Amino acid sequence: MYSVETSAPSERGFVSTVHVLKGGEIIYSLQDFLKIETRFSWVDKKFLINKILELQKKTDDRRRSFLVFYEEGNQIREYINMDHGFTPLPYC
Repeated sequence: MYSVETSAPSERGFVSTVHVLKGGEIIYSLQDFLKIETRFSWVDKKFLINKILELQKKTDDRRRSFLVFYEEGNQIREYINMDHGFTPLPYC
């Protein structure tokens, strides 16, 4: 008899944060973000955590959701259930 290993589907999706600078440069990595963190001090950390948890519940397996923070205009955009290769627009 063959043994088949299965796992329960993930209860939480994957959420990435992306930061877009005024010049259109897109920051993906934590190391790069730490260099410009003060430019996004307007983002409330409690809001950020709550929004990530909310998006995790809405994100399907094998998909990714994105929270994109635009320095220009201090705006936040959500992109839910995108392909892993998704790239946000460098402007809002």
